[in-house]
Amino acid sequence: MHSVEDLWQRHHPAAGYPPGVIAVPAPIPGVAFFPGGYGLWRPEIGEPLPRPPIGQIMVLGHDFHSESGYLESIVRTRESELQPTWRNLLDLFRRVGIAPERCFFTNVYMGLRAGTRTAGPFPGASDAAFVAHCEVFLLEQLRVMRPSLIVTLGINVPPVLGRVVPGLKMWTEARGVRHLDATGPVQTQVEIPSDPTFRATVVALIHPSLRHASLRHRHYRGMIGDAAEVRMLKDALASVNEKVSRHESAPRRLIP
Repeated sequence: MHSVEDLWQRHHPAAGYPPGVIAVPAPIPGVAFFPGGYGLWRPEIGEPLPRPPIGQIMVLGHDFHSESGYLESIVRTRESELQPTWRNLLDLFRRVGIAPERCFFTNVYMGLRAGTRTAGPFPGASDAAFVAHCEVFLLEQLRVMRPSLIVTLGINVPPVLGRVVPGLKMWTEARGVRHLDATGPVQTQVEIPSDPTFRATVVALIHPSLRHASLRHRHYRGMIGDAAEVRMLKDALASVNEKVSRHESAPRRLIP
């Protein structure tokens, strides 16, 4: 079985979903974040699933979508690239040289928000057993994909990642973009608990859907806004590529 298909088959919590969260009935066949889809860049659904980008880039969001949004994507066979998340993310990646084929697009929380609402806290985030399942499964995703670079989306993701990755503990108290920038939005040589020999570079971005409204708050190496986030990504990529150049057995470079 394809490794991402196997992940999808195993992502449901054995104890079921908490109130306000429902299971994803079936994966969207085309381009879609996991677990709504397979998390792979698959523009042509008539082709087999692409090879998983093991050792490449994990793009980590908060949660997939609402029940109604999922159903719209099922009919479309993919998520719309016109929605702000995809449109702004792909534009940013294009400008720094990240090909979407090298990414695994996924989320911290599994399942769908019941109904139509997409804003506000994720309904399952207050259920301790469900949160524990999602954190364990996040480590499993990291173990399988072994990303050289992890790109987090939004202010709610770094604290969760900080709870499961000790090297990012400073992010567990992130109270906003300014606090995140002060603690360091780019972290290199972060040890991933699933394998003590596995280290990744991690960069924390604002959520693409809020990009234009929130960019003014970003500060990095004397830069502000869009220039700051572009520099964060370029520094993260340079860190990974420098590591690759030192170790022949490491994954291939992330940019030409």
